[in-house]
Amino acid sequence: MDTWQWAAEVVADWLLQGISPRDAMAQRGELRELPGEVRALVSTWSHEAIAMQRLLAFAAAGTAGLASLAPHERATVLVLTARVVHGELSAMVAGNLSATRLRRPFSFAEVASWQARLLAIEDPELRFAIRHSLPDWLATAFLQEFGLDAEVVASALNLPAPRTLRANLLRVGSRDVLASQLANHGITTRPTRYAAHGLHAEGTADLFATAPYREGALEQQDEASQLAVAATAPPPRGRVLDVCAGNGGKTLALAAAMQNRGELLATDVHAGRLQAMKVRARRAGVSNLRIAAIGEDQWPAEVEAFAATADRLLVDAPCSGTGAFRRRPEARWQLAASDLPSLQRTQDALLERAALLLRPGARIVYATCSLLAQENEARVAALLARHPELERVRLVEVLGASVASPIADGTGSSLSLRPDRHGCDGFFAAILRKRR
Repeated sequence: MDTWQWAAEVVADWLLQGISPRDAMAQRGELRELPGEVRALVSTWSHEAIAMQRLLAFAAAGTAGLASLAPHERATVLVLTARVVHGELSAMVAGNLSATRLRRPFSFAEVASWQARLLAIEDPELRFAIRHSLPDWLATAFLQEFGLDAEVVASALNLPAPRTLRANLLRVGSRDVLASQLANHGITTRPTRYAAHGLHAEGTADLFATAPYREGALEQQDEASQLAVAATAPPPRGRVLDVCAGNGGKTLALAAAMQNRGELLATDVHAGRLQAMKVRARRAGVSNLRIAAIGEDQWPAEVEAFAATADRLLVDAPCSGTGAFRRRPEARWQLAASDLPSLQRTQDALLERAALLLRPGARIVYATCSLLAQENEARVAALLARHPELERVRLVEVLGASVASPIADGTGSSLSLRPDRHGCDGFFAAILRKRR
């Protein structure tokens, strides 16, 4: 199959099964046999077709025409429309290619006029939603949240995410040493702008086929997540609880920051994710880690006891994930406005439990990969209103002014990252301490 056909297969898997492009590609073993640059192009094209499907459907002359197509046919039209929009294919060539996969011919002639047709829409919110391929409710939320910046924020969320790595200092001396090792594999890197141990990998080479990866010297982790760990700032030989650890990206970064000293407890409601973390931890050389499954409504006694004596409680809470749309193109179509109240209740419940267990002098670090204030500052404000014994710790106090200033909010209080400003995922983190 040609590259565009593979991309269409991945998009069809999402339309039929709701699985992410990453998982769809992993399930198709035959893709592993393709050259790395071809796999990278399949990933890029399928991500774009899923994320931008509303705009692409509009460009192809309306969602009504696509809605009548079977999933494999709709996937074909979306992938080819994107190539026509970018000027890589003519409408005629796209039509000829699509004929090999569609039951009846599809004309791409309307694609050429998509910009004029978009400008002719009188409703500015609808125009914004189509241009940036967002559900109506989320387009409204972005316009309210960011005002004049909404265009640049939404545009940045539709750009490809960089391939960002963290040098694992438990296995390698520094990111410069890791960069040299990767260079020996023909992989060019450049240092991250804000995170001290990060690298951006250029090109399309398979990072997971390299010796540094096999030896645990690198982890693929966005710069924003690395900065959230820096904001947590675990003390030497401290005790740290990672409440919503997932597959362990931040957990492993915490272990490295702690230099395998002290005690680190990772918890999650998904036992499968914790098991996957064990494998990653062994490869990374982590030795100060324990894991424990927790319930959605209660924590085991051992977890509560640990939390009551911990120095740091990292609450990387479930959220809308709006800041990570670049990495999860399907997420914008899975999220509904009705999901936000439930997410906020979960965020409040996690923060409340952490606050009740927090010992004097210890800190909660509340983090999300959301761009929405209602999941970020509003949750912190609600917690502080309920618990006057808590106080904010400004990010500049933890990281120093030179490091914190470009990544903090206007007051210097919280980690506040946006893809258009910082080039990483959108991310928020606030640090709260219980007064002694």
